[in-house]
Amino acid sequence: MLSSLVVAYVGEDHRGLDVLQLLDQRLQRPVHVLATSRERLPQLLDDDRPDCIVTGPGLTGSALQRTLFVLADNGAAVPTFDLSGRAVDVPGPVEFHQFDAAAAPTDVADELVGITLDALLDAGRNRPEPIWRGLGQYLAVDGGWRVTDWDPRLAEWTGVDPSTIVGRKLWDVLPDWESSVFADRCREVIDSRESVAAELYHGPGECWLELRALPRPSGGLECFLRDITEYKAVQIEGTSGIESTLDRITDAFFALDNRERFAFLNSRAEFLLDVDADEVEGERFWDEFPAAVSTTFYREFKDAMETQEPTSFEEYYRPLSRWFEVNAYPAEDGLSVFLRDVTEQVQLQRKLQDLHDVTRELIVAESDVDVAAQTVEAAEEILDFPLVTVWRHNASTGKLDPLAWSPAIDRRETEMEPLGPDSRFIWVVYENSERRHLGFVPATTATSHHPGKVTSELLVPVGEYGVLGAYADERDAFSETDVKLFRLLASTVESAFARTEREREIAQRNERLNEFASVVSHDLRNPLNIAAAHAELARGVEDDEEHLDKIGESLDRMEQLIEDLLARARGNRDLEREPVELGALARDAWDGVDTEAATLSLSGDATLDADPDRLTQLFENLFRNAVEHGGEAVSVRVDTCEDGFSVADDGPGIPADEREQVFERGVTRSEDGTGYGLSIVADIVEGHGWRIAATDSDEGGARFEITNVYSLNERAEA
Repeated sequence: MLSSLVVAYVGEDHRGLDVLQLLDQRLQRPVHVLATSRERLPQLLDDDRPDCIVTGPGLTGSALQRTLFVLADNGAAVPTFDLSGRAVDVPGPVEFHQFDAAAAPTDVADELVGITLDALLDAGRNRPEPIWRGLGQYLAVDGGWRVTDWDPRLAEWTGVDPSTIVGRKLWDVLPDWESSVFADRCREVIDSRESVAAELYHGPGECWLELRALPRPSGGLECFLRDITEYKAVQIEGTSGIESTLDRITDAFFALDNRERFAFLNSRAEFLLDVDADEVEGERFWDEFPAAVSTTFYREFKDAMETQEPTSFEEYYRPLSRWFEVNAYPAEDGLSVFLRDVTEQVQLQRKLQDLHDVTRELIVAESDVDVAAQTVEAAEEILDFPLVTVWRHNASTGKLDPLAWSPAIDRRETEMEPLGPDSRFIWVVYENSERRHLGFVPATTATSHHPGKVTSELLVPVGEYGVLGAYADERDAFSETDVKLFRLLASTVESAFARTEREREIAQRNERLNEFASVVSHDLRNPLNIAAAHAELARGVEDDEEHLDKIGESLDRMEQLIEDLLARARGNRDLEREPVELGALARDAWDGVDTEAATLSLSGDATLDADPDRLTQLFENLFRNAVEHGGEAVSVRVDTCEDGFSVADDGPGIPADEREQVFERGVTRSEDGTGYGLSIVADIVEGHGWRIAATDSDEGGARFEITNVYSLNERAEA
């Protein structure tokens, strides 16, 4: 009995399961679908259960990539079919077939039938005979010769579609087949209940077929057919048009006699082997190509002639610097050999494998700079790009920063600077996520992104994180294959940048959690102890006002600590910028602080783009800092300057050697301070992309100057 076709389905979308249902309808053998996940897939592979794997449209690109890594690490020789259409780096060991995401399920199911049945034949299921390769056209009949399945590819040479023949008697639709050699072989299978493998001339189609027929347990049989007319023609003597036919085929072909001498070469073989047919005909193959004696060519050709079994292999022939795909068909009088130059395919596969290895390195890189440096190295060594740059978008400055570039760029004495929107070509690539590929760069200007004068350029986006740039001095230096590989590398870099960004966010959250734990265990404990002690004293004292005041002060300090901690915890939230009036916002912040007898003056006014809540918090902390250190009657002044604003007071000021430290968390010069006010101010300034510095005011007090506020627009005084 034919065993079930076991399909492991990894996906979330119903369309993939629709395709598998159609596959079940197309095949005579039962189809068993195991819906699984990427995490459970290794267990299925270890159990050697699935015949193939189907990944559904619901998978993201990263999920599909990780699934392929699982297959590569497992080493399972299981065909994988992808219905998502995602761009991924396919590890070398994985047999990967990808369908257009927009393809009709029926078309996908039809192609899956051929590929999957080939895989079953290659795996040697349900029979002890040697493995066959390359079969694919399939038909099945029941015990009454009614067609139950008909491969759509059979229509190419029979002219009969599945809709026309399925359900009808084979001989009624194709009466010429009933008396053919094919029919005789099929009857032999039904009578003997044993499978048959044969090469036969099929008169009705005037073609040679490679046939494998297997009996079905319920009656009837299923057949696998392959048209070998082109290959068989070289073994038939006396046909007047053989040489002309062989010269027109796309593969290189040559024939050896039984003494391994050249009997014929077509023009394609002359080109690939770099020989003249007239000069080598009659010469031994090994005399003309002595370097092949110690290679797979020699072993496989000898084995094919001795066993009279066809052979297929790939081999690199060093003198010609080429990889060949070889199919050799033996006969008693010699060997027929078909060659195909697959050098580009092999090199591409190796590059993909190398990029796969780079992926493993990038996912463990510690920083954005490390990711960029490894990316440049990969583009140079694997893709053979001469000049490469990795640009990373800086949210604070709104520019693309060059994180890493090829050493050859330094030798051109080109200074790598951040690029803004005025470098419009690279900016369009970043903002619109569109590649830019020029085989000839007409000019280089002051706002160009090129590392000096170049002739070819290739820019690909790295998601929201930046741009990869490749340049060369030659025209048309980058092929379409180069473009696809560079985009594949960019997708890996995008994932690596996303990971480093997540790790930075996690580190910041952990830092704030540690800070919170430290304050809770120390700073909050002190005011709690004070409050508890005075509450105990107040119980036994008639005039308890002094103790209650102490309790109130401790509770006020705890409230301030909690507010500061919450501000620090929210320090990494996204800013919601909008135009705000500097003077009005400063007055509102002043009203929200217990300023005692202190005074506020405004010198000039302006508008700027900022998060109003966070900017209010900035002013509140600076005002509170002035009152804490300058006293209840301190004077505070808010001024505008060329590219920002300042807050100054007439208090005692800050010693010069302490001005950088005051912005660190936990640092305070006041006994009642929390040590978080100015660190919160620094966080807010950094979040806006501004800069802050502590200096002396004109009155000798402290002055905090916030600069780099490019959106500042000073208003004329009325």
